[in-house]
Amino acid sequence: MCAPSVIEKVRQRISRRDLLKSTGVAAAGALAAGCQSTTKAKAAPATEPISFTQVVDLSHTLHPDFPAWFVPGVPHEGRFLPPAIVEVERVMKFEEVRLNLNKVSYWEHVGTHMDAPSHFSEGSTVEKIPAEDLVLPLAVIDIKAKAARDPLALLTLEDVKAWESKHGHIPERACLAMNSGWAHHVNTPKFKSLNADGKHQQPAFHIDAIEFIKEERNVVSIAVDTFSFDNLHSPESDVHYAWLGDERWGIEIVNNLDDVPAMGSTIVVGQPKIQGGSGGPNRVMALI
Repeated sequence: MCAPSVIEKVRQRISRRDLLKSTGVAAAGALAAGCQSTTKAKAAPATEPISFTQVVDLSHTLHPDFPAWFVPGVPHEGRFLPPAIVEVERVMKFEEVRLNLNKVSYWEHVGTHMDAPSHFSEGSTVEKIPAEDLVLPLAVIDIKAKAARDPLALLTLEDVKAWESKHGHIPERACLAMNSGWAHHVNTPKFKSLNADGKHQQPAFHIDAIEFIKEERNVVSIAVDTFSFDNLHSPESDVHYAWLGDERWGIEIVNNLDDVPAMGSTIVVGQPKIQGGSGGPNRVMALI
């Protein structure tokens, strides 16, 4: 027989919202019945339930005119790139057959999207990332002040240590996000901040910070509100190779980090499970 406190914890976890209360009661009852028949089973380790009262959408809306790293239809480093960043073709139309069906095609690394390990290594493709790794504690480091002064600002090891001096260690198995304020510029030329040579200028992670959270902290994922984890300070994509090459992953071009606390929320990444994918657009949410 389960203790009443155990049943109540399950009820609280399942019924986060009034909408789910009836489901929570049923589930708690089912648990109680299950406990009666498994009294000799070894107790599972106690964990704190995830509860939340607010959901923040961390994704931008992807559309054909959304800014992309490459210019469609323009050769890049000697390679011709296809013209479509994202294309939605109506295959069936409601006004004709009372049914809507679209064919959607897109580049993997556009909009708010995942970089799987295989993007810069021979590591895992998206479908091999465990589902439990897509729901993580979220820690956010704000570098908006220095990013406003310098489009090539970096989230440094000093920034990480300053954050930890205020909030404590980065949570176990966390996603560490950089908030540079760049999401506010997504519909303006500043989002790319091209220099005289046509190169992107954007805030990014410093490789020293990456090595620290990789070796000294149990961080599963990183996230940025810009195009890339790297910028012109690491032209050889040092962060991508170090992080993704260590069988970790990350999210680029996230949105609305100003609406998320420095710590205490949970990130949920809705990544399509496409065989062989090196990444792809996803719906990302923060539970507060």
